[in-house]
Parts: sequence; structure tokens; C-alpha cells
Amino acid sequence: MITALILVISGVLIGAGLNIIWRDVQRRRRGGFVSARDGRLSTDPEIEITISRAEAPRSPQSRAMPQLVAGEPAPAPQAAPTPDAARPVVNADKPRDSARVSLEQRWVSLQPTIAAGVDKVNAVLAPLRLAIGASGEPSWSYKNKGYGAHRRLLLGGESIAWLRLELDADGQLLASLKAHKEDRTEINAAADLPAEGLSTARAADLFSQCLKSAATFAARQRPTRDDAEEASEKAWRSVDAVVVAALTATNGAFAQAGARLVPLAPAAWEAELRRHRMALSVEVNGDDVARMHIERLPHEMEVAVGVREPHLVDLGRRRRVPVEGMTTHVLAELIASCAWPAIARCKETRRQA
Repeated sequence: MITALILVISGVLIGAGLNIIWRDVQRRRRGGFVSARDGRLSTDPEIEITISRAEAPRSPQSRAMPQLVAGEPAPAPQAAPTPDAARPVVNADKPRDSARVSLEQRWVSLQPTIAAGVDKVNAVLAPLRLAIGASGEPSWSYKNKGYGAHRRLLLGGESIAWLRLELDADGQLLASLKAHKEDRTEINAAADLPAEGLSTARAADLFSQCLKSAATFAARQRPTRDDAEEASEKAWRSVDAVVVAALTATNGAFAQAGARLVPLAPAAWEAELRRHRMALSVEVNGDDVARMHIERLPHEMEVAVGVREPHLVDLGRRRRVPVEGMTTHVLAELIASCAWPAIARCKETRRQA
């Protein structure tokens, strides 16, 4: 009985072992395959065939190539000849180096005339508080069609647009204005003229033509002035030439003493005083020793000089002269008499030192 039981158990174990071996053989066979076409080929049984599962995708040309026979070296790939029309063109948009250098040199030679034209236009636009700003670094435009620089267009000190000025390969000087904000596109404009024989007047005309719309826009933005300011401005313009001539005459006399009067700014409306005033510096050998104001009153011209040091307050002067019948000589004497005490004290102090 025991013997029979042992034989049964041994048979079961032997059957389980054979089953494991059979399953292992089946698993190994599923790891590779040979197609029906491959089976028809007479292949050396010693050759091992390996299939790459992460092969990179092939180009249409590589898929069309015939399959290589095992054991033969692969031929080196041959680059297909490129037709002239299909060959890439390098730097097609860039002019030749010599042409680029020539255009840059011409641009540089035009800068003094362009700057003079900008100054001339800015003087005309000043009452509108409109001005062309300083030039930026020169550069090539899109697709290298021209060489030039950008400037800001300022309204009351605020930048409202870019003004691009450039020279193209055909010798045309181009000016284009583009607003920063979309609600101001009405000022966008462009103008051009031949750069050959450019003069200050022609450069100014180019800017004027390009800035017509901007000037109209600036006129609408100009703050409304009251009647007193307009009357004061008109009154100052009536004596401006006499003031300039009187200062020139006074400085000619002061030059012997190493002194001069230097205007700090053009005469401007002083809202608190309700009149126009010109501020000047009184200098002795380059040192600022006092301040002078020249004002246009309704019927008189007033000249005043003041010093910074409280202990020199006695050097201050304030004098007036009627506008009616005023001459350059009369105003020059008034200016000199007000400035001389401060100048004399400064020279005396230096001699004692």
C-alpha cells in the first residue's frame, strides 16, 4: 500500500516537472518570430537575427532602399545633387558689404545738416510745446532696406511717438512718424526727399511735412491761456529787441572788469506775478555772485538784483524806467547801475584776499 502511494506521488511530481519544462519552452519560442518569407530563405542556422524595437523612423528615401543581404557592408550614403533653384540663398536681404559701408558713411555725413534742420523745426514748434528729441543709435531697418535712427517726438516733455529717419539704397531720405498709443494714430505720417544736396532748409521741410498732423494735434492739446498772459506776452515781445541790445551793450562794458550777465532762460510768464520775467546770473571771473530779474510791467521796465548772503543785502537794487521813450542806452545804464555794486564788492573782496 505504501509502495503504491509512493509511486502515485512520484508520477504526479514527474508530470508537474514536465509541464513546467513545456511552458518554459513555449515562452522562449514566443520571444522571436520568423515570417513566412523568411522561412523560404536559405539561412545559415548559426546566424542570429536581432530586431531593434526602438528603431528611429526612416525617411521616404530610406524606406525605398532595397534590403541588404546579411554579411555585406552597407554602402556610404550619397547626397542627392541640389538643383540651383533649390539651393538656399544666404543673406539674400542684406546688401553687399561694400554697399552697407557706403550707406552708413553717407548717413554719418548727413548728420550735421539733419541736426540743423531739427533745431530749425523745433524753434517753430516751441509755442505748441512740441519738439523732436535727440537721435538714438543708428541701425538697419527691417530686411536691411535702409539705415537710420529713431528720435522721440515730445509734447510738453512727454514722448508721444517715434520719428524714424533713414537713408535707403536709392538715395532717398525717409521720415516716418508712428504714435505710441492707438488713440493717437491720426498723427502717423511719412515723407521723403532725395538726400543728394541736402540742405538745412530742405531737411526742415522734410520734418515739417511729416509733422503736420502732429502739430495740429498739439494745437488742440495746448492749454488755454487767460487774457492777462496773452497781454503780457505781447507786451514783452514789444521790448524784447531793446532788452537784448541793452544786455549786449552792458556786457561789452563789463568785460573790462571780468564780469558779465548770463540769461538763465528766455523770458517766461510768471503765474504768481502775473507778468513775464527774464532771469539772469551776474558773474565775475566765472563765479556766480548775484541774480538779476528783468520784468515787463504794464508801463515800465523793472530791473532788480539780489545777493544770497544776508550781510550783503545792501548790495541789492531795484530800479524802473518808463517804457514810453525807452532806448537801448537808457535800459543799458539801468541794468549796469543795478549790477555794478555786487560786482565791485566781489572784486574788492578778492583784492583784499
